[in-house]
Amino acid sequence: MFKVQSFRPHRLLQDFVLTYLILESDFLEEGCRKMTILPHLIQSIVFNIGPPGKVYDVTSKEYVASDSITGPNDIVCERCIYAGMKSLVVNLKPGAWFKLFHIPATNFTNKTIDLSVAGSQMHELGELLRECNNGQEQVAMLEAFLLRQLLSERKYSRSLNEAIRLIYAADGNITIRQLELGTYLTKRTLERNFLEQTGLRLKTFCRIVRFRRTIEYIEKERKTQWCLLASRFGYSDQTHFIKEFRHFAGCLPHEYPGFRSSLELALGI
Repeated sequence: MFKVQSFRPHRLLQDFVLTYLILESDFLEEGCRKMTILPHLIQSIVFNIGPPGKVYDVTSKEYVASDSITGPNDIVCERCIYAGMKSLVVNLKPGAWFKLFHIPATNFTNKTIDLSVAGSQMHELGELLRECNNGQEQVAMLEAFLLRQLLSERKYSRSLNEAIRLIYAADGNITIRQLELGTYLTKRTLERNFLEQTGLRLKTFCRIVRFRRTIEYIEKERKTQWCLLASRFGYSDQTHFIKEFRHFAGCLPHEYPGFRSSLELALGI
């Protein structure tokens, strides 16, 4: 379905970048495939390095810009992928976009926007990438730009990193009071920073972490005991679990097919 090349980030960027991907559709026939992406926390910078007009955003009803920033999502979104699509993707850790560019992530929550939000240099970089045919060289050019951006940026507080670490460690089941004690930040500061840097409210961030952990378990276990999932992943009861699952997956637990779309798997989100 997709050809994927993955590249590890430079050690100085490992607190910001999860991975670089060159993603290419590998459809045998012409036309497009509609694919869903479940709610997620990843922020992705995407440069089109193939023919134009190969990714259509079903939600916004428009083709995705050649150079774009997308996610995170707290709703299910859909993309139509056409044969011939080829993109260079930078998967950023939650909050990394703000640290690199100091532009609030709320600008692109649940949608994809043109990278011009970060200045004309992003489109200039996109043009340089499209002029190059070598994947390793394209990644090297992109990484050199991100390193320059990192080294030119002002200092930032790392306390949000610790809050995110604590949330992941608890599978999303953590109170604001516990985060206050673990980060020495007030509730107000935490909530403001999460919305600005991750694009999501703190409570929503935790809920998506828990939902993602649940999905990972369902996909790993062939015989899922639905009645036990609520207590295993910290939902208050079965009704709460079903309500949350339907909210984020768009279906009831027993209706979930047991696997994510090939696009989501290829993107690694």
